[in-house]
Amino acid sequence: MADTQVKYTPSPKTGNPGLLSSAATTMQGRTAMLRAVYGGTETMRAKGAEFLPQYEKESDARYAARLASTFALNKLREAVDAASAKPFRTLLKLQNTDPDLDLWAQDIDLQGNHLHVFAHQFFNNAMLDGMCHILVDHPDTYNMKSLADQKASGARPFMKMYKVDDVAAAYDMYVGGDTKTVHVRIRGQRAERDGFKEVLYNQMRVIEIDPTKTSGIVQLWEQKATSGGSNWDFIEETPLQNMAEVPFVTMYAGEKESDYLARPIFIDLAYKQIEHWISSSDQRSILSAARFPMLACSGVQIDPEDEKQFAIGPYKVLYAPEANGRWYYVEPRGTAIESGAKDLDKLEMQMDMMALNPVTGTHRQYVPQNERDIQETRVHSVVHDMAINCQDAIEKAILFMGQWTSKDYSQVQTVLNTEFSNTKDRIEEVKQLVAMYEKRGISRETLLREVYKRNLLGDDFNMQNELAALQAIDAALGSTDPNAAPSDPNAPAKPAAPAAANSNTPANGNGTKAPLPDFPAGQTRPKKQI
Repeated sequence: MADTQVKYTPSPKTGNPGLLSSAATTMQGRTAMLRAVYGGTETMRAKGAEFLPQYEKESDARYAARLASTFALNKLREAVDAASAKPFRTLLKLQNTDPDLDLWAQDIDLQGNHLHVFAHQFFNNAMLDGMCHILVDHPDTYNMKSLADQKASGARPFMKMYKVDDVAAAYDMYVGGDTKTVHVRIRGQRAERDGFKEVLYNQMRVIEIDPTKTSGIVQLWEQKATSGGSNWDFIEETPLQNMAEVPFVTMYAGEKESDYLARPIFIDLAYKQIEHWISSSDQRSILSAARFPMLACSGVQIDPEDEKQFAIGPYKVLYAPEANGRWYYVEPRGTAIESGAKDLDKLEMQMDMMALNPVTGTHRQYVPQNERDIQETRVHSVVHDMAINCQDAIEKAILFMGQWTSKDYSQVQTVLNTEFSNTKDRIEEVKQLVAMYEKRGISRETLLREVYKRNLLGDDFNMQNELAALQAIDAALGSTDPNAAPSDPNAPAKPAAPAAANSNTPANGNGTKAPLPDFPAGQTRPKKQI
């Protein structure tokens, strides 16, 4: 096989940087539909005939009334938000950090958002659109003379989140045994004041790396928002140094079809919600016509000019002049209404299943416990895998933050909640762990760690502080083994050692009093055991 050499051609300074890649074209078509469905009634109505077809010979006024009386059952939002909340039930934690990273995590995007909040939004957008992106940026320090000037300015790396619609194109390349992002084009916008008016400018940032080096360029392009999508003006180009790839991280949440192209997890649910939207509109129209009986007459000649006064039903009077002058009400049969109701019930159950709802159908029928367990396992496995993907993406973004500041953050770990079982099951598991601890099958530290993993201890729980406090209590009680299990209450009691008179402080070997242990706040000193 012939050797292949990576070639690099820098982006030009003329042309149209707003052109979409093939992957971005496909993804933006999908996300436009998903975002409209996720928005619920308001955004689905805005889609008009695209989501709710207008029937043949249906007047515009009648269609507008039907559209205005249609409301969404927003299962997509319920599914995305519920799935996104699971990994963030407890506070996101970072391990093996340093003081700088701990400080940056308090305001990770320079917009006042804690890393936990930022990661939750990142995860939520990925679950909806099928992917989401993070650009690890750094304020421009190219013109600063020294590192001291840079530190004095407060410049430091930060994360910025981009949705699918924000990225016009992105390309990866296999370089040096690893896949690296070598080119990204990101959309933006800025506003410029002109007196009391506002002029909007579309922006495009082109970020690319020379894969044969550890450097690249950042280009800025602009166009007036009213220009119609062309006429881009090249503004400036600055160097990007000490980066082996574009600091761009993508989390995939769904079936990855190719680079930057994924089939979102809930896309079928979105289509099913549109189907429910159409069926519920038909059902409401049927009910509107059926709730009011129509007044009909036969053998009566009515002047068309006077017909409006007889519009007792939902629409108008029915009459036949050639009969014997009879007035009566006409009511439709309920067969169609019942069929429509059954169709809606069926669609809602299907939507529950697609929404990864572990209690599907419980409001309609009994679901056996074993079936619910199977469904919960399916749900938890999907969200669990996505949570691990999110952890990896955040860790890679932190690694880029370290590269911006010449720090090695390769050992930093991100910890999200991946324990999704219900509280009753977790308590039963803890009971078994306690039994193992009492039989000296596991250590105290292992017991505390497992209880903490099951979210039965607060976010402020600190393993080292807790172990130190327990060791102090063990020392006061005369125990030398910090992992010793509680004694058997049925075992014969051992004679107690004589205590010093009128003293609560144990004596050491030379007869002087030993210092009292430092007990945590809220814990009282143990009483003497006799």
